[in-house]
Amino acid sequence: MPDNFDRLVADVRRLEARARVGALDEINAQKLHWTEFGTKHGDEQHSEPRPTMSAAFDRNERAMQRAVDRRIAAVLDGTSEASGRRILSEVGEDFAEAVREEIGNNVPPVLADSTLAARERKGQGDRTLMATGDMQKSIRVESKGDAKPWPDDDG
Repeated sequence: MPDNFDRLVADVRRLEARARVGALDEINAQKLHWTEFGTKHGDEQHSEPRPTMSAAFDRNERAMQRAVDRRIAAVLDGTSEASGRRILSEVGEDFAEAVREEIGNNVPPVLADSTLAARERKGQGDRTLMATGDMQKSIRVESKGDAKPWPDDDG
């Protein structure tokens, strides 16, 4: 018959998981990269960085860590049967929402006059990072119940 230690070992095994948050399609992932780091043509800066993922992470890191810690503690004390995948999915979705909000916050610097003119011709607004809204809508959470690398990991 399993005892409390056996239950604890089973609970800890259930916590193994990985999650990632971002634009999980190639086109929007590239846009998100340009947003974070800006773009260059040769040595000349073409567009300024408008950090969104890093800004959202910096603002939410402590809250996310506390949320994970609380959920894990609940599993270990037997008041929750959540899996690691579920925990990371829930906390990841909170982070994804923070990133989507950051993208919608009209991140400085303001758009160049030429960009504003091009947007006006296309009937698009004047908010940074929101020409079509596709990048914002593309932010997703992906999770899995093991710690193995993602199939598309380079390392």
